[in-house]
Amino acid sequence: MSGIEELLEQQRVEQLLFLEAQLIDGRRFAEWEALWVADGIYWVPANGDDTDPRRQVSLIYDNRSRMHNRVERYAGGKAISQQPPPRTVHLVSNVTIKPPESDEVVGGDVSLIVHSAVHVAESRPGVRVDWAGRVIHHLVERQGALQIVFKKVMLVDNDQELTTIDFLL
Repeated sequence: MSGIEELLEQQRVEQLLFLEAQLIDGRRFAEWEALWVADGIYWVPANGDDTDPRRQVSLIYDNRSRMHNRVERYAGGKAISQQPPPRTVHLVSNVTIKPPESDEVVGGDVSLIVHSAVHVAESRPGVRVDWAGRVIHHLVERQGALQIVFKKVMLVDNDQELTTIDFLL
């Protein structure tokens, strides 16, 4: 890949991550959900970054069905913790791209593995919380567009007592 092609790919990946952040902040959850493949996994580990979500507690470990249920609760006002809905701002930075290695691929078909950093400011009446972490996205190209296969958000303080996560990271 030439230098120009690498820059264009970097920009394309960054635009996907920025779009994802904007959709979450805008509470446009159905559009956010459409960024995912049918068998995607969204994971926020607890008590360290390298836990096994099948054997240990996670803050979030959603397959597409659970993601859809979460989105329906948020969008339909059925999530008590979302009343009133929090206001959030996601800041995405330090985006790096690498080709997948077989031992790190979650799921099947993955085109790119993307590492980034995220800072989320959450606000609701009387409460202001900051969340920060490292994020790994596994992306695949389908019909000319990048889609999310896997997302892992490793909060810097996931081994500490946390308030309830009332939104998508």
